[in-house]
Order: sequence, then structure tokens, then C-alpha cells
Amino acid sequence: MEEATKTDKEKKGLIFDIQRFTVNDGPGIRTLVFIKGCPLRCEWCSNPESQKASPELILYEEKCIECGKCLKACCLGELLKKNWPVDRDQCLGCGRCVDVCYAEARIFVGRWMSVREVLDIVLRDEVFYRNSGGGVTIGGGEPTYQAIFVGKLLKKCKEKGIHTAVETCGYASWEGLKRLLRFTDLLLFDIKHMDTDTHREKTGVGNEKILINARQAVRMVKEMIIRFPLIPGYNNSRQNINAVGEFIKSKLPQVRRVDILPYHSMGESKSIRLGRRYSLSGLDILPKEEIDKAKEILLSYGLEVVVGG
Repeated sequence: MEEATKTDKEKKGLIFDIQRFTVNDGPGIRTLVFIKGCPLRCEWCSNPESQKASPELILYEEKCIECGKCLKACCLGELLKKNWPVDRDQCLGCGRCVDVCYAEARIFVGRWMSVREVLDIVLRDEVFYRNSGGGVTIGGGEPTYQAIFVGKLLKKCKEKGIHTAVETCGYASWEGLKRLLRFTDLLLFDIKHMDTDTHREKTGVGNEKILINARQAVRMVKEMIIRFPLIPGYNNSRQNINAVGEFIKSKLPQVRRVDILPYHSMGESKSIRLGRRYSLSGLDILPKEEIDKAKEILLSYGLEVVVGG
């Protein structure tokens, strides 16, 4: 396991993935940098490995050959039992079981990286950004969770002439968000539900801070796109979709585009591998007619509406 002292962590960011040649998180060909740590606990989260602000282990049981090497390597010995501690919170994250697992049934998610290390990867595809109008997108997790690190990374990207985009849930201190917006060309801003109590039910937080930040952020960036995850039985009512459209029209007049992100269950298998319960197990995806209905409602507010995958 890669360890970092407190001083190191102040200089580095915790990254759980970097994907090159993406095309769905901003214009052109992009590099997507995933920041680990998020203040929300959305029940439909497609990247549950992004939530904890610390490195953690994932178990692919189907790869396990039951060789027992992890048992011998585990610093807690018999606590590991056959495959994992009964309570994964007891795992110390030492990484010894990962080091000896040649079947790659156990992997670490989360790596401490410097701005220079991340930038070196981003710059590998600089020519593709320039030819396609692409750039770098910082997602997560939640980028504002590591605002100092992400702010420095975005600043370096802008100094290199690279287009920058940030994906945010909006639940952050204004100072933290503003630190990022100074170097952000495109802001991809989530709005999940317009009723704060209902928002809290499936995300863990209310929406007041999010809506306030949206109104302030739209004045600081060149472009802002609202992202609306469409979740069956949660926020797909006509009333809520109209409320989203009305909020954008009246409070975010600079916004021209909304991306609808229909529910999918990709987060379920990841949650199982993390040893977590997936509360939406068995939830059906929305039929095309329901997605089209949501699109029509938002179009009626004069918005461009894009349905994502």
C-alpha cells in the first residue's frame, strides 16, 4: 500500500481513477480525473468507491482462488477469515493482502498523487485536446472535497492552455467551490431534487446549500450545464421536473443546457465488492417513454436537453 504522511497529504490529492480518451464529460476528447471523497451518499451512486475519503479495498470474489495467502499476510490474522472481515470497518488498509494476491481478487482504490504526477498524465494527450476541442475534467467523488489540490491542478492546466471542466454535486463551502471556479471553463452541476427533505432522504443532505451555490457559481464560469439524474420513484414526477425547469429559468438564466442522466444499476456490483448494501437493488430502469416525458417538460422551459447514458 502507498502510504502518505500528513505533510504529504497536504501536498497531494487522493485519486481513485484517471480515464483517458473520454467523450461524455465535456466537449472533445478528454482526460477524466476522479477525486476520492464525497459529502453525499446517493443511493444510486454509480461510483460508490469514490465516497470514502481514504484508500479502500475492493474484493472480486469471482477471481478468488482461495489460496489462503491473504490470511497469512493480513496484519489482523484470523480476523480476515476466508475472504474478508465480517465488519470491513475493522480493516486497517495495510494492503498486505493486495500485495500477495496474484489472482488480483483484491485491489486498492485510492492513490495519493502530486499535482505534477496528475498533470504529466493529462499532458500526454494534449494534441488530442487541441485537435478536438477537448481538455481535462475533474470529477469524483466531489472535487471540492480536495479543493486546495484540485485548485492547483486546474490552475496548472489553464497555464498550459487546456480547457477545464469540473463536475460537482454543489454541496460545498462557497470558498471551496470558488477556489475551483477561478480556473474552470465548464461547470457540470448536479441538481437531484427540488424538495430539500426528499433530497435528504436518498443523498444524506438537504439541497439549500446546493441551490445557493448554483446561483452564485453560474456567474463565475463561461459555461454551466445542469445534470439531472433521473431516478424512478424518486425525482421523476412531473411536479419535480417542472420545479427543476422553473428554477433554471428563473434563477439560472445563463444556463442553456440540461443533461438528463437516466438511472442505471452499475453501482450495485461495485457496492457488493465494497461490502456495502445497495438499497436500490431490483429497481427497474425507466422506460423510454418516461425519459421522453422528462425531456419534453424541460424543453418547454426553452432549454437544450441532452439524454446521457
